[in-house]
Amino acid sequence: MANLNQIKKILDAKKVPYKIIDLGGEAFRVEDVIKVGVKAEEILKTLVVCSEKDSIKGINKSYVAIALRGGDKLDFKKVRRVFGGKATLASADEVLEIAGVPIGAICPVGIGVPVYFDGKAMGLEMVNMGSGDLTKGLDMKFSDLLKAIGEYNILDVSQ
Repeated sequence: MANLNQIKKILDAKKVPYKIIDLGGEAFRVEDVIKVGVKAEEILKTLVVCSEKDSIKGINKSYVAIALRGGDKLDFKKVRRVFGGKATLASADEVLEIAGVPIGAICPVGIGVPVYFDGKAMGLEMVNMGSGDLTKGLDMKFSDLLKAIGEYNILDVSQ
């Protein structure tokens, strides 16, 4: 769970360079971020996915964060194959509970659940992503983001 101040503390402690971008108001969608001049090919969005396994109705929910390029979409057939059982995007309330921020502000740094990157995102050099604040974006080198996160996995989960 991390808001902007907590994310900045994590990045500063790990000596990871970053830049905070003013989005000129609340930005919920990739299109909102592009309007303020962020390059579409540098946008990295983080989605919280809920996976439910039904061991004869003993339903076991777990959550993960999946980061993918801004223009890409999750392929839920692939997500289900990876995690098993039913997989859906977490609701707004679930995102708030898990990430501590609203949908659109999610940052993979300090999120507190396992982080996965779609394989297509691995070719990015610079990224702009959620910062824990809907009015701000976070710019950094992709390699620095990986350093800040530490543990992550790579999956093929986009369409």
